[in-house]
Amino acid sequence: MTVADRSSLLGVLRTELAPRPGRISQVCRIAVTCTVVVIIGQIFQVPLTPYMAYAVFLVSGGEAASTVMVGLVAALAFTIAVGLSLLFYVFDASEPALRIPLMALSTFVGMYLVRVMTLGPVMFLASFVLVLSQTLIDEIPNLEALTHTVLWLWVVVMIPVVATILVNLLIGVDPARLARRSAHDLLKALADALRCGDFSGLAQRREEAVTLMEVRHKAAFLNPGLHGRDALDSMLIETVAELLALCPLLPRQTPAAIRLPLAAVAEDCATFLSGGALPAPFPHALAIPTPELTPEATTVVIAFRTAMMRLRDGLSQRGSINAAAPRQRKPLFVGDAFTNPSHGRFALKTTLAAMVCYVAYNLVDWPGIDTAITTCFFVALGSLGETMHKLTLRLSGAILGGLLGGMCVVFILPHMTDIGQLSLLILGGSALGAWISTSSDRLSYAGMQLAFAFFLTVLQGYAPSTDLTIPRDRIAGILLGNVVMSLVFSLLWPVSATDRVRSSIAEALRALARLLSSGAPGTRLAALRALGAAHRFSGLALFELKALPERALQNHEVMTLDSLDRIAAATFTIADQAASPAAAPADAAAADWLIASADRVAGGAPVQPPPSQAAADLEGLLAAPPADDRVPLQARKLLLQQIALATDARS
Repeated sequence: MTVADRSSLLGVLRTELAPRPGRISQVCRIAVTCTVVVIIGQIFQVPLTPYMAYAVFLVSGGEAASTVMVGLVAALAFTIAVGLSLLFYVFDASEPALRIPLMALSTFVGMYLVRVMTLGPVMFLASFVLVLSQTLIDEIPNLEALTHTVLWLWVVVMIPVVATILVNLLIGVDPARLARRSAHDLLKALADALRCGDFSGLAQRREEAVTLMEVRHKAAFLNPGLHGRDALDSMLIETVAELLALCPLLPRQTPAAIRLPLAAVAEDCATFLSGGALPAPFPHALAIPTPELTPEATTVVIAFRTAMMRLRDGLSQRGSINAAAPRQRKPLFVGDAFTNPSHGRFALKTTLAAMVCYVAYNLVDWPGIDTAITTCFFVALGSLGETMHKLTLRLSGAILGGLLGGMCVVFILPHMTDIGQLSLLILGGSALGAWISTSSDRLSYAGMQLAFAFFLTVLQGYAPSTDLTIPRDRIAGILLGNVVMSLVFSLLWPVSATDRVRSSIAEALRALARLLSSGAPGTRLAALRALGAAHRFSGLALFELKALPERALQNHEVMTLDSLDRIAAATFTIADQAASPAAAPADAAAADWLIASADRVAGGAPVQPPPSQAAADLEGLLAAPPADDRVPLQARKLLLQQIALATDARS
């Protein structure tokens, strides 16, 4: 698939919906759990059965550890929310004047804590359920009936949470095994690219390598013994990501005599991860520079070989490390929790949007569109581009799910006679939603919304129904929430995704400067993570061009992301070399350029002019370099060349 094809809507859908290892099993777990939960709800006539089925989607993760963690978070959050709801009813059940202030306070505090606490997901769910329970007073004025309904909400959540956790503990994917399988797939893709000499398809795989670290942390949640291997596993994941990042600098004319041994070792490392034998040592002849390559390309090949050796040696050491290490505790609050005004602004914008929606649907006396409030909670994100992207996915999923459910109500439900037939229908609808929801963040939320709209339309009570007002009201509520959120987030302290692109580029440049200066562990991964964020926000910026036209015209890219990728790869070639006193001035000049450019990019200015004097001095050294300094000096020349190219690309 070409780059242009991948960037088109059809190309994105084809990529996101394509089968991949483990996807079918994950879809089956979600669909079967949804069906079991619906059967329980129908047999015992538990209220809000559609919400029970949807909760399975909310809790289900790609592997067992994330599912257990999210399930425990949901259980804790709903328990807190139910308790606070009953307490709030004491004050506002008979005092409507207190209801909006308490709802606004709950929303603001909850959304503020989402941004500043490591327990943000707990605060988000607790705040959402608390506000939602307060809106029930308008529909159920009787306090006793209202209390029963809220207590049932706890049951409605606990049944799918427990069912999903049990299913994933029994037949779910172990995150450690998932991490090994993902690393195996990445190394296989790298080996294939080395064999054919085409590295164009590895850019997206590099982002997958960065996310491996998150999967690895989840594996330690279920197996604390893995904490003793944290440092080594971080190095291994960082090395895999570095190998993928170096590929753009490997010339297509790299001889097969160099590419094929590298491909063979990558293949052997992949085989080892799947239970095979340890990879064989490298051929020593590979260390000899090849006359067919330019000196700069030779430095890339040597860096590639060094990283591959580090990966092989790390894999051989991993099996011998068994000691458990103490787990590092994360602080409760982020560093700028009480100094960064953006946290309070974000909470205030979400609160204002939610309260506007609440007042609006009460003024028109249309309680069925209360999904407007839900929309405000679930699509509130850091930048306008992120929010508009999620709004689009939410509306698209709701429309598709409502249409699918409506057709089932008209053409299928009238012919159903027992719960077995209903179960098959739920199984099919759940599988469709699960297939979409197991995509990446670019599409997954649409699958969840499709499933929810389908459940709401089909599961109306405990008998077949032909009422289509529920999907109509749901879509109307989402439209209202979309309009309000778009206006609030674009008019009040708008945060553009292009601002996030610039900050991510600046963060990557600073990480690369640290790598040149100290080479501390984890610096490569920090730079690659920032690069991935820049690419992601660059795509999300497309969703806000019409909302912020003047900023879209003024906010030209301060550095192309392709140039940044190549600068990062060139920096990695230096980090893999031994220190060279002769190259120290070039390192200092490059680090100064990276830091100065980071400061300029963060402020929206173009990058710093290239260090031309350092490049000239380096050319003088390369005229008659000592034998031991030739490769290190060529690596610095490669970096300065990429810096100059990045500067030319913006002029």
